[in-house]
Amino acid sequence: MKIPSKVTTYSDSILATFPKLMKKLNKQEMSPKELFSATRRYFDDVGEFVEALDCLFILNKICINKETGELYSVKTNLL
Repeated sequence: MKIPSKVTTYSDSILATFPKLMKKLNKQEMSPKELFSATRRYFDDVGEFVEALDCLFILNKICINKETGELYSVKTNLL
């Protein structure tokens, strides 16, 4: 996993892909395959894509609909 460091810039790290993924998922639910197709240019390979999804899931930013298998954005209420 590429995280920002002295060697890896933020724009080259996995963190830079989070807003791109969230932008797509904020609009609509998508299957992982559809999401990868829509954001493929931001990743070197499917492994990096899966790592980004893992991180977003751990951070409680995305969930998976168990019935449809689609990913969606978790919107939190800040009040």
